[in-house]
Amino acid sequence: MTQENKLFNLILGGGGVKGIAYVGVFEAAERRGYEFLNIAGVSAGSLAGSIKAAGYKAVELGRILKDFNFGNIKMEEIKKKVPVVERYLNFVRVYGDYRGSNVEYFLSQNYLPGMNRYGGIYAGYRDYRGNILNNIITYSNEGCLFDGDYLEEWVYKVLAAKGIRVFGDVRTQSKDQLNPRGYKIRMTAFDATRAKVIVLPDDIAFYGSDPDKLEISKAVRMSTSVPFAFKPVQITSTQGNKYNLVDGGVFDNLPFWLVEERKKTLIFRMYGEKKLISIDTPLNALKFLISKVHDLGIPTKNDNIHLQNMAEIDASKVSFLDFDLSDKDKDYLIDEGRKAGNILFDRLEGISTKK
Repeated sequence: MTQENKLFNLILGGGGVKGIAYVGVFEAAERRGYEFLNIAGVSAGSLAGSIKAAGYKAVELGRILKDFNFGNIKMEEIKKKVPVVERYLNFVRVYGDYRGSNVEYFLSQNYLPGMNRYGGIYAGYRDYRGNILNNIITYSNEGCLFDGDYLEEWVYKVLAAKGIRVFGDVRTQSKDQLNPRGYKIRMTAFDATRAKVIVLPDDIAFYGSDPDKLEISKAVRMSTSVPFAFKPVQITSTQGNKYNLVDGGVFDNLPFWLVEERKKTLIFRMYGEKKLISIDTPLNALKFLISKVHDLGIPTKNDNIHLQNMAEIDASKVSFLDFDLSDKDKDYLIDEGRKAGNILFDRLEGISTKK
C-alpha cells in the first residue's frame, strides 16, 4: 500500500477505562505508517481520540492515560456517594434475581417520594415503563462516584500543552457533508432531556453556543459522563431551557454514522465484559448498573458498517468501572489494542494471518 492509501478516517467506540486499549491501536498504526484524517468517538473513544487529534504520539498517550488515576474506590463510601446502589440492592432483595438483575426493568419503575417503605423498598415503584431516562438523570443527580470537574480540568491541561483548547483550534481542510467545518475530532453525547444523540461540537449551536468556541475538554466531559459514575452535564440554552447531557454511549456506543466515507474509515470497538460473580457488594452492584446502562447502546446489527474495516478489541478481562487498574491490566488492554490494530492492518494490506 502507498502512503496515500494508508490515510483513513477513524471511529472509536466507548468502553470506560478500557479505552486505554486505543494506545495499542495507535502504536500499531504509527509503526505501519497509518495516519488519520477525521476522528470520531464516544465516551472513552472521545477521550483517546481528542488526545490523538491534538498531536500526541502513541507513547505519549500511553504515558498520559497510565498516569491518570481517579484513586481507589472506598467500599464504605459507595452507598453514601451513590444512593442508587442501595435502591437497586433493595430492589433485588424484594423482586429476586430475575427482575432484580434486569437493570432496564429497575430503571423503568416510577418512584414516588414520600411513600412508606415496605420490605426494604419504596412502595412507590409502579410496574410500568417509560421512565428510564428520567430515572437515570434523577439518580445520577442524587449522587455519583466521581467529580466530573476533575476529568474536565485534566483533559483541558493535556490539550492545552499542545496549544489546543477549543474546536476552532482543530479545524482542517478535510471536510464533507457530515463534517462541513472539517473538525479533526468530533464526538457524541446524549441529551437525556430530549432523548436525542447529539454531535459535538456541531449540535452545541442548538443551545445557542458557537461550535468553534466550545472547549474540547467540556465536550469530552459530556461524552464521558457515564450515569452513576459522573453527574450529567447540565446546559442552559439562550432561551433559558435546561438540558441534561450524559455519556453518548448510553444509546449509541458506536457512532459510525459520523463519517461520510465509510470505505476509507477504520472502526475500533471493545467487546467482552468481565463477569461478576455476584452483585451482593455495593461496588459490584455499581459496576453492574453502569455496565448494563452502557449496554443499552451496544449495536446488535452492523448492516451499515463496512465490516472489513472494523476491528474488535478483546477487553473481557477488565470491567467498565475498574478505575484502579493494575499495570498488568493496563498492559493487557494495550496489547489487545495493538493486536486488533495489526489484524485489521494485515487485512487491509492483504497479508495472510494463516500459518
